[in-house]
Order: sequence, then C-alpha cells, then structure tokens
Amino acid sequence: MPIYKRSLFSWVFKTSVPLQLLLLLLILGVVFLRVLPLEIQKRIINDVLAVGDVSQLLVYCLIFLLAVVFSSLLKLSVNGVQTVIGQRALTDMRRELYQHILRLPLSFFRKTPTGTVVASLVTELSASANFVGAAIAVPLSNILTLVAIGAY
Repeated sequence: MPIYKRSLFSWVFKTSVPLQLLLLLLILGVVFLRVLPLEIQKRIINDVLAVGDVSQLLVYCLIFLLAVVFSSLLKLSVNGVQTVIGQRALTDMRRELYQHILRLPLSFFRKTPTGTVVASLVTELSASANFVGAAIAVPLSNILTLVAIGAY
C-alpha cells in the first residue's frame, strides 16, 4: 500500500512488536508501583500508628520511598522505549516517503517547490513519529492506572 494511503496506526506494530511488549511490561510495573504507596499509607495508619511501633514505621517509609523511586525510574524507561519506537517509525516513514518521492514524475518537481518536498521529509513526519511512539503507551498506562486504583 502506498505510504500516503496508510493509517498512522499501521506504523505502531510494523517494526516494534518486541518493544511494544517491553513497553507493556514496564507500564505494568509503573502501575503496580503507583498503587503500592497507597497500600503502604493504609498500613502505616492502621498498623503502625495504632500500635506505635517506630521500627515498623521506618520499614514502611523505606518501602514507600523505594516504590516512588523505582516508579520514576520505570517511567523514565517507558519514555525511553517510546522514543525508540517513535524514532524507528520515523526512520521507516522517511525511507518510504523518500522512495515514493523518487518514483514521482518529473512534472511534479517542476510544479512543486523544493522546500515543500524537503519539509515533508524533515519536519512534517516528526509529529507522526511522536504519535506512533505514544499510541500504545499513553492510553494503556492511563487505563491500567485507573483500573488499578479503582480496584484498590
């Protein structure tokens, strides 16, 4: 199918299925680590403050802190994988668009300014690549977070 007739969603799984699966695993870890502090807060109030056990409070505070730190690290990893997916898609889009441009008749280049052709290769595909990188991660992350916090 020609590049100009393809949906943006066709690029999401084209070259990055293993990365999308890695992204799914990272998102599951982020969601778990977002819910864990809620449970720790509940235990601090119900278990520690009721009994007055300071050593248990320190353990829960350490777990809480580690959950927040690891959640941030996993979120950073999610952003990195999204970027890699987007850049791979951008490379593929540019390659196919370039191949398409090479097949255009000479009359197209006589009528179309050179800057328009270059702009389509350089700038106009960037937003599409950002979409491809975030197409799975953002909705999935938001929905899983909503379900996890709602279930909790």
